[in-house]
Amino acid sequence: MKVAKNVKVLVKCLKFISYVFFIFGIICLLSYAISVKISPDDAPKFFGYKPYVILTNSMVPTLPVGSLVIDHAIDEDDPIPENTPITFKAELQGQEVFVTHYFRYIDTSDGYERYMTQGEGYQEGQYDEFEIHREDIVGTYAFHIPYLGRVALFLQSPAALTMFLLWGFILMMEHMVKKWLSYKYPEDEEDLMKPKHRVKARGIKPPKGRYLRGETPRHRPPSAPPLKRPSMDEIKG
Repeated sequence: MKVAKNVKVLVKCLKFISYVFFIFGIICLLSYAISVKISPDDAPKFFGYKPYVILTNSMVPTLPVGSLVIDHAIDEDDPIPENTPITFKAELQGQEVFVTHYFRYIDTSDGYERYMTQGEGYQEGQYDEFEIHREDIVGTYAFHIPYLGRVALFLQSPAALTMFLLWGFILMMEHMVKKWLSYKYPEDEEDLMKPKHRVKARGIKPPKGRYLRGETPRHRPPSAPPLKRPSMDEIKG
């Protein structure tokens, strides 16, 4: 019996923990989507980490398309080890995007520091054509969650806003219909005399300013005699 009880408690705890993580993930995704819409120049920071979405197949199979990459947020004076995946700002087809590639080394042949990066499967000596400087690097790779980035991209779309508005409307209508279906009309005169709030504990007065059920024109038949509010003894009895 004790073992079965402990198992039930453990299952409940695991369900609660998974529920908390699920809610936290949804909040993070919504925060990411809203932040990207408001400030597309950078991603929001959560406890020192920043999320980014893999949009191309340049890091397949290590980082599948649509993965959500979680990076360590770094400052400009933080050292970056070579062969570390980094996320940096780059201009692609006239738009500023975030790219996650391997950092190989720093090239100073032109008199300034240029960070040389490579994607997955590049040949030796083949590097990105991006002009990457230290201020362009926004984070170093920590871990990734496959395909979760597709959800983040969907939350930024107009379809997601339409879905949430429709969902809220359906929930509101469901609440109204349930309230309407659960309403019970009084069946007889005795039911009309019952107060809305019964007083069970001694010494507690019924709330003031409340109508008895049946006192309002909505429930009171025109031919019925006038109602009398019951006394405290009648309510307690």
